[in-house]
Amino acid sequence: MVDDNDDDVPLLNDDDDEQLITSEDSQPNVEAVYVVTFDVKYGNTIEFQMPEKEQMPLNGLEYKAIPGGSHHINQDFVYFRHENKYGLACLARADTTNVDDGSALSIIDQSQRGMRIKSVGILTSSIIHIQSYVYLLQSEARLYLHQSPVNYDRLKRLLVRQDQPTSVPASIYDSLFTEFIQKFGAAIFPLSRLILLGKRILLYSRSPIGPLCNAVYFTHIINQSVNPLFFVTITDLPMLHSEQSYIGCTTEKIFTEKIHIYDVLIDCDNQIVFHTSDSILQSIVKITRNDHNRLKKTVTLNSFINIGNRLSRLLNQLSQSNNNQQMTKENFDSIDLHQRYDRLFLNEYIRIHHIPNVIISNPSSTFFRVSPCCC
Repeated sequence: MVDDNDDDVPLLNDDDDEQLITSEDSQPNVEAVYVVTFDVKYGNTIEFQMPEKEQMPLNGLEYKAIPGGSHHINQDFVYFRHENKYGLACLARADTTNVDDGSALSIIDQSQRGMRIKSVGILTSSIIHIQSYVYLLQSEARLYLHQSPVNYDRLKRLLVRQDQPTSVPASIYDSLFTEFIQKFGAAIFPLSRLILLGKRILLYSRSPIGPLCNAVYFTHIINQSVNPLFFVTITDLPMLHSEQSYIGCTTEKIFTEKIHIYDVLIDCDNQIVFHTSDSILQSIVKITRNDHNRLKKTVTLNSFINIGNRLSRLLNQLSQSNNNQQMTKENFDSIDLHQRYDRLFLNEYIRIHHIPNVIISNPSSTFFRVSPCCC
């Protein structure tokens, strides 16, 4: 139960924060382009790729480019990993018609099961600014739905750096971050706590998967030691077994039963619900009154992704101080944390990151030392 008598924690000004996402960062080079479609007989199939499969095999990518459940929606996008590369695919879907009017949506191909799906995507070596390709790929996917035969020339030109976006408008990130907050609400804060603790985090929802990919993108920046896996399928289970710290998302409900491959499962289907068997994490993932109050104020993208930087700077300063190593209420306030609600989280953070000599004051002004040796 939330204590309504607790003081609010003021939201910080982010003027001094590091600019972790800037428009000056170079865009990733496109290393492959592809088009995936659905066939009633063969399932998801790659109908076009460049370079050709002999030069760059894309086996399995077809199941990432069209996530399970996509036949229920008309548009989506997905980020994923393919070996050591990052993928972005934008899909479009439309029902076919019963009248042969010569268009690609006429039912002249019985392999489509009453609909057509096209997913158009790229592979790059970096996730930075991959969002700048979303609008172009969405446009191509909608175009390919209606084209017969399909002209891939514009897609091919991405490989020779033609027709590529020339800049990355800040509005792209502002818009995506606003959608992230609208989807998760105050749950963005316990999610950030899990990221800072380096946990294995899996987000689940039915399609569309794009909003969850956004959540993976923005939260992994807080702690870049956490591996951003983005969209995963059941074929990724062996990889997930070996991961020590990750954040990923899926549309496959079978993952809800695989409790050994994650520390926390976040069900995002209707409302945001955290599931964990760890008693300490059960307390840390609770949405507190302070979380709700922080959301009522202006949460900027830069202030959110700098949560980790602020916390590590303060704790390092306290740890190395010769005069004052006490974590006081003022210290909690200075990094947007609450002295009562976030003490357990902070204890875990100090333990996991082996930060010595920090003393945390409790609300009654009694001090206790936190040491990595006392687990």
